[in-house]
Amino acid sequence: MKEFQDKINHGQFACLSFSFLSGFSTLYLLEAKVVKHDVWMSNLLATFVAMGVLRLLCYVQWQYPNSSMMEICEKLFGKWVAKLVLVIYLFYFLELGGLAYRALASFFTTAILPNTPSNVLIFCMVLAISYAIYLELGAIARAIQFILPLFVLAICVISISILQEVETNPFLPQFQSGLSEIVYGGILSFAFPFGKSVVLGFLLSRVRNTKKIFISSIVGLSLSSIYLIASSYLTFGSLGMTLTKSATFPFFSAIQLVKFGEYMERIEIVIIAIWTVTTLFELVVIQYVFVKVMGHVFRFKESKPLVLPVGLLFFAMTQNSYTRMSDVIFYNYEILPFSSLVPTAFIPVCLAIMTMIRKRQL
Repeated sequence: MKEFQDKINHGQFACLSFSFLSGFSTLYLLEAKVVKHDVWMSNLLATFVAMGVLRLLCYVQWQYPNSSMMEICEKLFGKWVAKLVLVIYLFYFLELGGLAYRALASFFTTAILPNTPSNVLIFCMVLAISYAIYLELGAIARAIQFILPLFVLAICVISISILQEVETNPFLPQFQSGLSEIVYGGILSFAFPFGKSVVLGFLLSRVRNTKKIFISSIVGLSLSSIYLIASSYLTFGSLGMTLTKSATFPFFSAIQLVKFGEYMERIEIVIIAIWTVTTLFELVVIQYVFVKVMGHVFRFKESKPLVLPVGLLFFAMTQNSYTRMSDVIFYNYEILPFSSLVPTAFIPVCLAIMTMIRKRQL
């Protein structure tokens, strides 16, 4: 497979990491609904595990600085085992992409465009994302650099405004949940969003200065964790525990409380616009990596001809999956936390172990 020629710097990679991991991470706040006051413990637990996974992936990449993660898998596992590993990742990317497409479409049809068929929205997103992938990684990274400051500014303004509605610390009293509940909340938080860090592993070879890939990825991961914890704090503080548990999109419900003055209301529309673009970047990264891995597995000389067919594959899969919001919630609660453990934790550990064994043999 002919590799895309452009590379990105470590600053762009940090921005890409934060945008990818944040996206719609605050859409459902599933772990917050389970652990309540102690949600920050679950978030931090998942964050530290994700940092460990990123450290393993960076360690593997450092040993093979001129190879992509797909090529490294072949060097460590052999040709056929590597194909099996990469096929597992392809299914994982389809799983993530399908959930992201359905979540975004459901959010729009529920909160903004109730009379618009979800499949129309998904198809339009597929076309936009396919075009972004066709422009390659450098253009994607530069676009994220342009959008991200607007997103951060808007979120900061909204957060300060919501903070005025918070009268007491909603994370008190502490330790109201048992250890098993906190661990389960951590598993939920690791499955979505922090376990997605493994996707970034397939982009490590595209960063110019590989020595800084761990620092860049950790910066993005840490900021994403702060964003998620702050969102949970503001949501609990402004809506209360009962309303947060019953709301389909709790943080969005909290944002709807914000208004500036007597006449400037519905400020959440601005947030939705930037929010949507950020989530689209999440889908862009997932499909971009999917195209690269698929091209490597099936030995395509050029990856660009795969861009639109892959987009249509995601569209077809999403059209026939998670058709109801209850299906999405059930999948996120009961299936994703455990089905994602193999690609997000087990395989990175195996890669690191095989790398250490191979290093000792040399």
